[in-house]
Amino acid sequence: MGRIIRHADSPRPSLAPRLKAFARGQMTWAEVEGMTWDEAKAVAEVGCDLAAAGRFEEARVIFEGLVAGNPKDSASRAALGTVYQKLGRLEEAQAEYSTALELDAKNPVALTNRGELRLRTGDRRGFADLAAAVEADPHGETAAGRRARALTKLVASKAGVVVGQAGR
Repeated sequence: MGRIIRHADSPRPSLAPRLKAFARGQMTWAEVEGMTWDEAKAVAEVGCDLAAAGRFEEARVIFEGLVAGNPKDSASRAALGTVYQKLGRLEEAQAEYSTALELDAKNPVALTNRGELRLRTGDRRGFADLAAAVEADPHGETAAGRRARALTKLVASKAGVVVGQAGR
């Protein structure tokens, strides 16, 4: 899923080799700094809490930092896309969702949000994104998966298609 930050029990090489590995593209800045997955997760939770409180500019700073530190983290890219979307920065949001999906093609947040953005602009590929989000989260375990399912049914009903019933 693109999460390449080391775990706390992984050995940490000295600084010079880490910097050289970063320069060669073999290491992220988060790895150079020695950030663990648990630390990155804690920072992301702060970003989510800020976004939930409507403090989108502060959440943007958090998620831009996480993406800068570990550009291969699909979840942070999807979260940054969500913040950009809330800030009305729709092209940047869609770019982050697309990058998140290059890293993890089954990221339900990126699929759902990009699908919704696409549909709002009349791009029919949005429905495919929503359908892929439902497939990625078939039991609706995430909020994004549940929203994708609801949006898919809404779009299908407007098109006169029955969704989720066998034999139709």
